[in-house]
Amino acid sequence: MYNTDLWLALLDKDNPRSHPLLAALLYAFCPAAARWWLAGADVALLPFDPVWQALKDLSGGETLKAALTRYGFEDILDEAKRYVDDVDAYRRTHPGIDSPETLPTFPGGRMSLDRRFGLSDAIAKMGKDWSNFFAYIRAWAFLYPDWEARIQFFATPEFNPVRLALTLPGVRRPVYLPAWLWTLKKGYAVRMVIGLPVEDEQDEIRFSLAACSPEYLPARSSVEADTGKAAESKPWLAPGGAFVVPEVWALKCSDGIAEPRDPHVEDEHLLPLVNALADAAEKGPYPPLNALCNPSACRKCVYIQLCYQEHHLAPLVLCTAPCTTTCAAPIRSEESK
Repeated sequence: MYNTDLWLALLDKDNPRSHPLLAALLYAFCPAAARWWLAGADVALLPFDPVWQALKDLSGGETLKAALTRYGFEDILDEAKRYVDDVDAYRRTHPGIDSPETLPTFPGGRMSLDRRFGLSDAIAKMGKDWSNFFAYIRAWAFLYPDWEARIQFFATPEFNPVRLALTLPGVRRPVYLPAWLWTLKKGYAVRMVIGLPVEDEQDEIRFSLAACSPEYLPARSSVEADTGKAAESKPWLAPGGAFVVPEVWALKCSDGIAEPRDPHVEDEHLLPLVNALADAAEKGPYPPLNALCNPSACRKCVYIQLCYQEHHLAPLVLCTAPCTTTCAAPIRSEESK
């Protein structure tokens, strides 16, 4: 899982480093990551997320062909078309399986070395990994339509990146989390669906906070970044002014399944739970839980260079107690400057 929305939230200049909701989200992901962030470590270079990038480009109104050409893949557009055709054909022969193209028996998604020659600059824009090339195409041509089919819109909705304003009682200012928003309007009726990418299962804190979001902002644009002009927040309202309760759906990147939010924490327990996580993020302890239980998550973490030294956990990471004179707080990462 790339956790791109969480990393973008850390980079959002509207989100203060000490915000308790963001600290709670990060601590729930990994206590060690929360420790680095609160101690002042910069976010390193974001890993390329082919699904997130495909959704971003698709929401901008481009076609897949135009997007691949912009990246510099105009010489292998036939390979992209072949991959789409291969997935279509494989899905027709495996109708009872979700995303059968992810099975090891799928013959497509490969390209000879001679077709890759001269495309080093293009693939560098996709994380220097050719698997991202096919993952990007799959997200655009298959995952996105799969999700829309599962959500069951009765017409073609608008699709846009947004920043959810997350807040709880007692929190003075919201924190902004990137998400995806489908909006379908028919007269005064509006259906709004918030989409949060997941790998397999829903993470309770992120989904519960999204469901409590009172308003949202458009995704930060390049114009806004250049001018410094802040975007105006928008409440969840229909054209006639009636309040709309947005649906929150999990977008599974592995098999294209979309599922509505399935909470396991009652609303009255959310605030004390988040407060407890935020307090733990501030005071510790900081066990590297992902490294110990789910090391694959570390490969896409922006703080991996601080946690590992030559493929071994750094001594400071293994010092899980609150920062003291013998267990100093991490300094700002030089690699991320």
